[in-house]
Amino acid sequence: MINAVGRDIPDVVLAETGKTVFQGSRHFDDYTYEKTAVKARARIGGEGSKLEKDLQEVLRKCNAHDGMTISFHHHFREGDLVAMQVMQAIHEMGFKNITICASSLSKAQDELVPMLEDGTVTHIESSGVRGKIGEAISEGKLQGIAILRSHGGRVRAIETGETKIDIAFIGAPSCDEYGNCRGTGGNSNCGVLSYSAIDAEYAEYVVVLTDCLVSFPNFPADISMTDVDYVLKVDAIG
Repeated sequence: MINAVGRDIPDVVLAETGKTVFQGSRHFDDYTYEKTAVKARARIGGEGSKLEKDLQEVLRKCNAHDGMTISFHHHFREGDLVAMQVMQAIHEMGFKNITICASSLSKAQDELVPMLEDGTVTHIESSGVRGKIGEAISEGKLQGIAILRSHGGRVRAIETGETKIDIAFIGAPSCDEYGNCRGTGGNSNCGVLSYSAIDAEYAEYVVVLTDCLVSFPNFPADISMTDVDYVLKVDAIG
């Protein structure tokens, strides 16, 4: 089927994704959609600290599994170290058929290519794919489909439940042990953590990775502790 910019989109892709072709930038103006319900996880008793020491243990606590959808933000641009730390742990644990829902992917994630080839990652949803990842997708090395959306389109997909994130991994320049995190106040300041705000609100589990643990309360928080399940202190995030 021909879309609004003259591209022929294969019917098999439309059938598999349940999507229609692009019909112009204003086609969905005044479109009304219903937001999906958000689950909350209560913590009662104990000291309340969410601090963890081991990434693989965090993955187990978050019920990591084959076929899950995980997410990352790209505030650190080509200096990002978070995504590959997580993906190396996932690869070592042997999980397959992963969907990565990132606000964007760049040269910082070039090492993902072998994981596309061996079936660790089979689907990608993003607002951009650059570097070797983009080349690999163009060469047909991704076993599934890559879906590219605008940043607003990504938010809408998460809000409606079209994209369901199982675990969101948020790199934060500063965070306290309860999960209040900011894009400033640390060693890798990146500005407000706006891209991952929707992930924190809607993901089944939310994990914050930081290289700068600060005392409570980390105020004002870009993402509140009420939306965070685990905090992991790492050597570097970007």
